[in-house]
Amino acid sequence: MKKKEREKKELKPLITRKWPEGELTTQQKIWWYGWLVLRAIAPLLLYAVMPSLCLCIGYVFGGYEDGGMTFEEFFTYGANFYTTMGTVLTLWILNRRAKRRGSNIFKESTLFVRELRPVKSLGFLAFGYASATAVSAFLTLMPRFFLTSNYTNASRATDFGRDLIFSMMTLLVLAPVVEEIIFRGHMLNTLLEHIPENRSILISSIIFALMHVNPIWMLYSFLLGHILAKTSMKEDNIAYGVLLHIGFNLTAAVNYFTTADPQVSQALYDGKWKIFLYGIFGLAISLALAGLYTGRIDIRKYRRVKV
Repeated sequence: MKKKEREKKELKPLITRKWPEGELTTQQKIWWYGWLVLRAIAPLLLYAVMPSLCLCIGYVFGGYEDGGMTFEEFFTYGANFYTTMGTVLTLWILNRRAKRRGSNIFKESTLFVRELRPVKSLGFLAFGYASATAVSAFLTLMPRFFLTSNYTNASRATDFGRDLIFSMMTLLVLAPVVEEIIFRGHMLNTLLEHIPENRSILISSIIFALMHVNPIWMLYSFLLGHILAKTSMKEDNIAYGVLLHIGFNLTAAVNYFTTADPQVSQALYDGKWKIFLYGIFGLAISLALAGLYTGRIDIRKYRRVKV
């Protein structure tokens, strides 16, 4: 028996409405899909609102307005702290809702950390980091036009602010965990209960991409969402997707620390040929790991035979 089937026997169903029997009119299909998508994105709406709500509450009740601090200054000063608090609060609310159904958020989202295998876990981390390195390098080397210019400007505008600890906590822990719980744990599983697999993956990947706003970010976020969905379904466990997500986000942290010192930045990134090599290296590693995972590369063929 699969892990997901085993866990579902212990849980109350999240949705009791089933796909209506018989042929549906176009209007009925629109209403049905609208209801299903709205039900699937409910935790996402909470995740989008909570950090902003915490920021506003902190600004109003923290006395910053009375002290003469503008909201822009406050955003630079404490945005990371309140964003982290909003993310933690989102996770707490989702877990409370799951407990009311007699479960917890980890069971409902099929996040089983204890079932992780060390070698495979390192492989997913490495794949996430290598693929993000390749994407970042090639986008940096692309000729400047409208979309790539927006990507470059948005990337340079990314600032971790003064609360570096909270920024890294959100980037490398909270965001990957909460987003995988929301998109692959809740949204994808909700869609799979009612519509075919390929359609479920497509809808969840599109919504995941739209969340990233910038057109270039949306493009590779769609591909990343597709990979994460396929991985979570194959493993029947979103924990590997969390590790892949962490590896992908890890490049932003590495870039931040390596570019903070001008000498280190010049040594590592001075010259397009260096960036090109980073991209080729990341692409080669990600393709090799993907081949090993899917079985297209059989490492046993390359082992030495003992005589």
